Amino acid sequence: MIVAHLLGGNEIEGINEGIVVINGNQLETSYEDLVAVCGNISLGDLDTTQDERYIRQDYIQSVREYTDGELGADFVINNHLTEQICYSHYKIDFEKKTLKLTIDTYN
Repeated sequence: MIVAHLLGGNEIEGINEGIVVINGNQLETSYEDLVAVCGNISLGDLDTTQDERYIRQDYIQSVREYTDGELGADFVINNHLTEQICYSHYKIDFEKKTLKLTIDTYN
């Protein structure tokens, strides 16, 4: 599974804010913004049987199309969206309605 599929396919209803940490580094992009983009690109639109370079280019194109060119390669690469997940876990604060998503990737 790639990072984009975890973010887009597993939105947690009722959680309004959050951070994402990948390989020990907190992303500048918020959980909400990542879910907003990744959640609107169908999981089936990406052929994950291809090599990593193909997957990255295909997902970059999908992001460009969804955001009318506003976001592209930098957004995908800086947020590790096409990297394969090794491990992930959520820490949810139900009182504050926030979460911390920690992901480790193979890259």
